[in-house]
Amino acid sequence: MNESEVLSKLKAGGVWEVFDLSLKDFEGRRMTIAEVTAIFNAFDAFWQYKGEPCAKSPHALLKSGKHSNGFIMCKAVLDYPKLCMLLSHEMLKAIEAEMAADKIINIDFVASSAYSAISPGWCLAWFLSEKYNKKVKHVIVEKDDKGNPTIIRGGLDSSLTGLVINELMTTIGGSTWETKEAVLKCNGDKPAPAVMDLSFVLMHRSRDFQLKDSSRVVPVFHFDMDDFDVPKQQKCPYCEAGSEAIKPKIGDNWKRIHDLA
Repeated sequence: MNESEVLSKLKAGGVWEVFDLSLKDFEGRRMTIAEVTAIFNAFDAFWQYKGEPCAKSPHALLKSGKHSNGFIMCKAVLDYPKLCMLLSHEMLKAIEAEMAADKIINIDFVASSAYSAISPGWCLAWFLSEKYNKKVKHVIVEKDDKGNPTIIRGGLDSSLTGLVINELMTTIGGSTWETKEAVLKCNGDKPAPAVMDLSFVLMHRSRDFQLKDSSRVVPVFHFDMDDFDVPKQQKCPYCEAGSEAIKPKIGDNWKRIHDLA
């Protein structure tokens, strides 16, 4: 199907029509921003501020304390295996567009962090094992007591080469970078496995297209969303316009930021 056909189908049937989508519907092309947004909207998992900042419409207060004009709930979609496979296949297409086949064959493992990136990491590893290297494995980077992905149990063979992926990226030093750093430090003082220069992110809502080590991040789907570090005295244009900062997941706040309350 083309984009128009997919969007018409989703608009007509809502959430149930999403499960009728298949890999064949996107054969020979990449899923578009409009299509992935429609999928997330079907699960009420996407929001982006409309128009200029104003007092009438609130904006998002993130867990970090930052303020934002957008919010994406990947878990609401990736919890469904069929949809996770569909979106992970789009990540495979992004990898194939960026890397030569001989480079992809050299990928021995896919590393992704707990929790929401676990399932797309596994799905991507499965696709890679079917098409390029049957010995590809999936490595889960677990969270430490501070909630950061830093733990790889048992370390990794230093002769291996890995690829870091994430379901969502907001900042240059967030979980995508922490996942890569965990791989590079997983063997302690002993030699570390190699890591591909490129990292891939499914839903990229960052202004950064690289990690802290200056390695490039390739988005599968990029969204122009902004964050304002108010705790560090960065000015928030939404607050200055009189917009209230609210936590999207609390009470009826999700309806409020959608102007439905």
